[in-house]
Amino acid sequence: MAIVTPLNYRGIDLPAAYIRVNRVFGGKREGWNSVVGIYANQAAAADQAPLEEFNQAAAYSPDNLNAIDLVYLALKVTYPAATDC
Repeated sequence: MAIVTPLNYRGIDLPAAYIRVNRVFGGKREGWNSVVGIYANQAAAADQAPLEEFNQAAAYSPDNLNAIDLVYLALKVTYPAATDC
């Protein structure tokens, strides 16, 4: 699961930047946090280090217990032009 979005990374236009959740940790008491990687494209994610990594938080929801889904929903708010990949 990942999202793809056009992104300008440090002055370089990436027409299909690949953004993937690499790690998720946390729980229902503190919510979820994750380490997200940005890659130049989907092929680069297979064998290259991310261009950048950052944390993305997501609140716990009793309606959706899937932590990864919650983190991706939060990422889609951050990157509104993103599509699922």
